[in-house]
Amino acid sequence: MKSYSLFINELNEGSTHAALTADLKELLQTVQNTGRAGALTLKIKVTPAIKGTQGGVDKVTITAERKLELPKPEQPADFFWLTDDGETTRQHPRQHSLELRDVASQPPVSFKTAT
Repeated sequence: MKSYSLFINELNEGSTHAALTADLKELLQTVQNTGRAGALTLKIKVTPAIKGTQGGVDKVTITAERKLELPKPEQPADFFWLTDDGETTRQHPRQHSLELRDVASQPPVSFKTAT
């Protein structure tokens, strides 16, 4: 029996092997850059070359399907509160707001110290 690696090298005149090598390189680099998992799947389908043949098949058609699933970078998330009506808001809907004023425009407060 011919080894699997030799078979893959011969399949489609080596183009399947070359494509798998390129896919694996891209997958490894993307996993390294994102820190997330990915996958490379090879599906080999073998069918008789002549339809309806029962037993004694001496010729087959072999197809290889590659599926590359690159890891996706983590998507940024944002935080919102929901109002009673289901609308998004940046402010907590049940918390009162604190009115702030600019202290730079106010005269300084002086404190007397006890002597």
